[in-house]
Formats: sequence, C-alpha cells, structure tokens
Amino acid sequence: MATVLRSRSAFARLFVGKTGQILNNLTDLGAKLAPGTQSVIRHYSNYISSPTIDTVNQDYNYEIFKKPPEWEYVQRLLPFETIPKVTPKDEYPSGWVPPKEEAVNHPYFIPRTKNGELPIYLEITHRGMRRVSKIRKLEGDLWLMNDDIRKFLKNKYNRFVMTRVHDFAKFIEVKGDHVNDLKQWALSKGF
Repeated sequence: MATVLRSRSAFARLFVGKTGQILNNLTDLGAKLAPGTQSVIRHYSNYISSPTIDTVNQDYNYEIFKKPPEWEYVQRLLPFETIPKVTPKDEYPSGWVPPKEEAVNHPYFIPRTKNGELPIYLEITHRGMRRVSKIRKLEGDLWLMNDDIRKFLKNKYNRFVMTRVHDFAKFIEVKGDHVNDLKQWALSKGF
C-alpha cells in the first residue's frame, strides 16, 4: 500500500491495492481498510459537533458558603485593596521622598501613582533608537508646566529640548532620556 499525503488543507488520498482505485473521503477509507491494520482519526470542525462526545450533564452539585473555613488561607494571598499609608519619617532608606504640602499651590499638579511614585516614564521605541520621557496623569495648566520644564532643561543642558503636550490625554513628552532630570524637577517643586 502506497500513501500520498498532501498539506492539511487538501484531502489525504490513499492508493490501496491497484493504483487506479482512489479513496476520496475518510468514510470510504474506514470502510475499505481492514480492521486493526490502521486507525483513522477524524478532525471535526468544532468540539460540540463531534459525535464521539456525549452531552455533558449541566447539573452540578455544589454548595454556597458565605465564609468557608479555608477562606483565611486564600485571603492571605490576595493583594491589599488599598495601599497602606506611609508612616512619616525624616528620611527613608530607599531614598523615596513624600509629596510636600506646597505642591498644591502651583497652577499645575502631578499626582502620585497608587504606590506613591511619580508617574514619569521612559518609552524606548524603534529598536532602542528613539527615547522619549513621558510625564503622565497631569492636572492643571499643562502649557505652563511645559514652559517650566523647558526652562529647567535648557538651564541644565544649555540647549533647546523638544517637548510635546497632549492636552486631552494629560501627558507631556520630552525628547530624550530625561527621566532622572524630570524627577529631580518634580521633587524640587514638591510633587
């Protein structure tokens, strides 16, 4: 018996005995093959239409507990619903600085993330060739904040730094890797 297999999208044709006799579908194949010599696996279009699967009984026996005894073990693994408040200290070992009271007096504001960090990120695109620093979650007068950021970076590097303000999405992009400089500027303003 010679076997000719094509790609998955084409039908498999088997030459049994004489070369002129071609079996066109799997049902003919199963009828003409001797039992026990070869097994045929039929692939159905979906799981439900498969005749080899019996219907599954949808009635499951279950009980609803308000607080099962095992729940205390699961509750230990769940994350906190809210981040606990930070205990005030003079200095933190990680170098983290809490926001100051004077930050509210500015016409713009940078709220902290839920973990207490500044929302200043570096986006690297074009296989590492483009680096853009991004300040997110901004509130207030973004154009005044953009002018202050430009002045700060121009004084630090003695050159013009390109920025882009997205007023609707409330973020400012600065061309280049200026994340540490922007964080230094934000901390100096008290954010």
